[in-house]
Amino acid sequence: FAEEAEQAYMKSMEKMSVDMKKGMDPDATKAWTKMMIAHHQGAIEMSLTVLKETKDPMIREMAEKGIKEQSKEQAMLKEWIAKHGG
Repeated sequence: FAEEAEQAYMKSMEKMSVDMKKGMDPDATKAWTKMMIAHHQGAIEMSLTVLKETKDPMIREMAEKGIKEQSKEQAMLKEWIAKHGG
């Protein structure tokens, strides 16, 4: 699984980097908001990858918590962008 996980992590990071660059905006607040949405998505995808393999209870707990928190923050950021003409 190690090779499969490595490929999944690389794909997540590459996608996150591309999506964060797409978030660039002349308005610093909008840029930060858009880039954080992409950053959170990368964290979610990496957490899902580790959950497929790890048996470590602390890591599982942190990954599950991260998915919930990052998803919530993503929703808040998307709502802010929608209200502010992102």
